[in-house]
Amino acid sequence: MTYSGTTGPVTAGHLHGPAAAGANAGVVVPFSGPMASPIVGQATLTQAQVDQLKQGLWYVNLHTAANPGGELRGQVK
Repeated sequence: MTYSGTTGPVTAGHLHGPAAAGANAGVVVPFSGPMASPIVGQATLTQAQVDQLKQGLWYVNLHTAANPGGELRGQVK
């Protein structure tokens, strides 16, 4: 995943779901390792999670020190 234009270094990131665009949901997959763009990783998902992801029901949330609740959010398509 690539990103740019944050107010500072990304301190944490997560995949959340299931949730439609604009709705909130809990963390499904926390990111680990370096948070600099590009963020690279892998996770093992259940079939239900794969189905939700394919339906666009997951989103990415990136956090910075200036915005600890989340600075960037994007629905996964």
